[in-house]
Order: sequence, then structure tokens, then C-alpha cells
Amino acid sequence: MGRLELFSQHLLGCGAGVVIAGLAMIWPASGSAQPLDGKTIHRTEIFSGVDATSNSLFGYAGVVWAFGQSVSDESLRLKALVGTGAYDYDGSLPGVTGQVNFDGDVALAHLLGGYLWRLGEWTLKAYAGLGFEDHDISPLDPGNSLTGNDFGLLGQLELWRNIGKKSWFSADASYGDVFGSYWAQTRLSHRFGKRISAGVEGGLLGNEEHDTGRDGGFLRYHLGETELTVSAGVSGNYLEDDTGGYAAFGFYRKF
Repeated sequence: MGRLELFSQHLLGCGAGVVIAGLAMIWPASGSAQPLDGKTIHRTEIFSGVDATSNSLFGYAGVVWAFGQSVSDESLRLKALVGTGAYDYDGSLPGVTGQVNFDGDVALAHLLGGYLWRLGEWTLKAYAGLGFEDHDISPLDPGNSLTGNDFGLLGQLELWRNIGKKSWFSADASYGDVFGSYWAQTRLSHRFGKRISAGVEGGLLGNEEHDTGRDGGFLRYHLGETELTVSAGVSGNYLEDDTGGYAAFGFYRKF
């Protein structure tokens, strides 16, 4: 079985799991958003995406439920995410001459509780909870500390600010003590008409074995409560002379 086929099966499995979890959350909240005094209340968010570089492919899906309240207002919320992917890298093994190519498979899951605050034009979401991560590397690499699986604490922050009527700035960050995994991203965007917005982005991500930086741009299509985002740019280890590219696609919708 090829790596791409195996990845596709993992991704379909995790996506189906999140859809089921999302439906389970939405069902007790009386299904789709319900009008209240002429205002539509969106109690649930779903999101998913795929991220690719020259040596990795990763997919994820998740759901946010605001305990029956609006996900856009100040309220408690529950966030769940699952993801799976594949990657490869070159290294060495004791007793083996030359470079060895290692293939890795990763799976992760997050379960977090959080709260949303609104402070004028600023919106802040803070989450804390548990994370799980599993790495399966072939052949076994004794020099890689990511081998195996672990549970640990995880924290996330999501910050948003409106700039006038057509622009916005966002900054998101996550850190977990599972393999020292971290992720951060900033975006600056302007809306061009009713459907399209575009901007620039930068990010950092990694763990105790690698550190990666990104600089690029993104394009977002708005259709009601649905957003589709594509992004691309330059990616590489910011501690070494090692650069390449990345491309990503994201889906988001409120119910």
C-alpha cells in the first residue's frame, strides 16, 4: 500500500470521526442555528484542512461547541480536534554507511475547554486541556525522541482585531508538553468586495526535534457562514539553511 493511499485512509477515518462528534454536539442543541428575536444563533463551528510541504502531508478536522450559546458571543466552549499525517527525513543509523531515509506517520487528538472574550475591536479565545500525539517511524530511529506516543497538557490562544470595516489582524498560538509541540501564526488581511479577502501570513511550528518558519500569502472565499482558505509560501528550518515551500487548504463553517 502506498504512503498516499495510507494517508488518505487515515484522513477519511479522522474526518468521519469528527463529523460524528460534531453531529452529536449539534443534535442536543436543536440542530441548525435557530432564529431568536430575528437574530440567527450559531452554536457550533466545524473546521478542517490539509497542509503539505516537500516532505510532509497532514490533515485535520475539528469542532467547537458553545454549550448551546452563540459561538460569536462571550461564552464557554468545548473544542475537539483530530489529525493524521505522514512525513519523511534523512538521517543516519549506527553501523549503516550513508544516509538513511526515514518514513514517519503521525496522529494527534486534542480536547480543550475555553472561553471567548470581546474587548472592543478585539476578540480573544483561550483554551486549555489535553493533547495526545503518536509517531511511528520506519526504520526505527534511536536518535529521534518523537518515537512512540504521549499525553500531556495543551494551551491555545486565538486573537482577532478588526481594522476599520474591511481589514483584520489575527494571531494564534498553541503549545503542548507532548514532545514540546508548538504552533503560531499571524495574518493581516483586507476584504476585496463581498466574497474575497486576501493577505499575508507568517508562522512558526515545531517540536523538540525540529523548528520551522513560514512566510506566505492567503486567499479566502466567503459564502455566508462558510469560509474556504488557500495559502502558500516559503517554509524551512529557521535555525538552518534549509528552505522549501508549503501549501494549505482550510474549510470553516458556523451552524
